[in-house]
Amino acid sequence: MTKTALICIKVVIVLQLLFILALGYFFTDIKMEKYYSDKSNYVSAAGTVTEIHYSKDETCLFLSFSDLDHHFEEDTLNIFGDNLLIVRQNGIDEKIKIGDRINFIAAPKIWGDGYCVPIVGISVDGEELLDFEEGYTNLLKSLND
Repeated sequence: MTKTALICIKVVIVLQLLFILALGYFFTDIKMEKYYSDKSNYVSAAGTVTEIHYSKDETCLFLSFSDLDHHFEEDTLNIFGDNLLIVRQNGIDEKIKIGDRINFIAAPKIWGDGYCVPIVGISVDGEELLDFEEGYTNLLKSLND
């Protein structure tokens, strides 16, 4: 085989691998949308807040928990997008502190290493900071963006 033929074969192999990876991401997005669209996948849970922090660009709030009353593979969940805007407007920064026991709604499936489960409903001391229906709608909208 000539050098040119070997280079062409390598390029074709790389392109095929990239295509397979792209398909994997596409099908994962479809599976995520289907999973999050099914309201029966969501659970109500309660936990004690052990850590609160924002992403560097402050577009995502991370809440870590102990004493969860429902099994989650990870103990850190997040709030982002329109849902973050809502909870900030409703005073989450003042109303939730480390050590507080809060109630939240989330679908517990993990979608790979480093994935953080989104919270779609949250309340503290009986005060709702994010309504499930609104949080659910906003999450589905963000999946389509």
